Amino acid sequence: MDSKKVISVKAPDWSWLSQYFTPSLIAARPYKLDAPSGITIKLDQNESPWDWPAALKEKIVRKLVLEDWNRYPDAMALDVTQGLAKYLGVNADCILTSSGSNHLITIILEGLAKQLPEGGRLVIARPSFPLFESHAQYLGIPYETWNLDENFQYKVERLPKLTDGSLVIFASPNNPTGNSLAKKDLRDLLRAYPKVLFLADEAYFEFDDDPYTDLLAEFGNLIILRTLSKTMGAAGVRLGYLLGSPELIANLGKLRVPFLFNHFTLAAADTIFNDPEMRDFMNRNIENARSERERMFKGLTEITKGKGIEIFNSKANFLLLRWKEQDACQKAYQGLMALGIQVRNISAGLGLQGCLRVTIGLPTENDAFVAAIRESSK
Repeated sequence: MDSKKVISVKAPDWSWLSQYFTPSLIAARPYKLDAPSGITIKLDQNESPWDWPAALKEKIVRKLVLEDWNRYPDAMALDVTQGLAKYLGVNADCILTSSGSNHLITIILEGLAKQLPEGGRLVIARPSFPLFESHAQYLGIPYETWNLDENFQYKVERLPKLTDGSLVIFASPNNPTGNSLAKKDLRDLLRAYPKVLFLADEAYFEFDDDPYTDLLAEFGNLIILRTLSKTMGAAGVRLGYLLGSPELIANLGKLRVPFLFNHFTLAAADTIFNDPEMRDFMNRNIENARSERERMFKGLTEITKGKGIEIFNSKANFLLLRWKEQDACQKAYQGLMALGIQVRNISAGLGLQGCLRVTIGLPTENDAFVAAIRESSK
């Protein structure tokens, strides 16, 4: 295509334009990721280090070639919903799909949290996945926090007072701490507060031993948010989903825009749910991540003992490390980056001072990380 002259867009007077935005949106910090150069080991986004087998990719490519790219895909991706229903063992009308679970967070906040019944409160676990708090801030929704204890554990007694019409948002396994809220504790909360909605973010549920799926049959005040990015190694496919009662799903579904999935996502989803090789690949992903997680936890615990570094065990595909001193944490982070090892520096987060989060990678990548921590902690 011929190059065109770049148009310089005139900036309006911000004093009047700013009135179109809520003050909370203007004041909030945007979502940001470090993107340095020279990175050879990427352990910062909780992605699976195991890419799909070439044979599976080729099957998807063949499907894509047969599609009419000039035509819109299925508006509501009904085949994806049916595939998920079969995979999870739930009815299709209890599922709402989206291009990743992040988009569903905004739908939940827009559809539920913006107009809670009178007296209802929005409560968000802290520390947890930061988009819950940041999107509430963007939308100008007031909220309270359910603060984890000093060891990043859920304590029911720390919950703010819950009134009828409230919405509680938490993650289990929790990101970035890796811990879970015991199913017994959640069952007790659901029973004690039948007129409070609980949203459980289970993005990492396949790495845990006791997911919440069966609680949906007992309680109508539970919503579950999940993604295919982690255990299925499908971060690049962009596919998430919500589980809940048919009435809740039907109304939240009105906020989901049509034609959200492109032909690639639909072809990849068909392979995910219908190809036996994919199921074998996913099971290997889970087993490899669990075994490497335990190996890393043991190794890091041994080399950091008495060094002012605490390693938190996890039920997800990452580990959390906490330094007693923020300066030591920052020095370790910079040292890792200098070696081409990228982890997530979350030490600026509320309640996360001195913390780095590392994704479980390939065995060689994990060994490089452990060796770097051993060297920096001498």
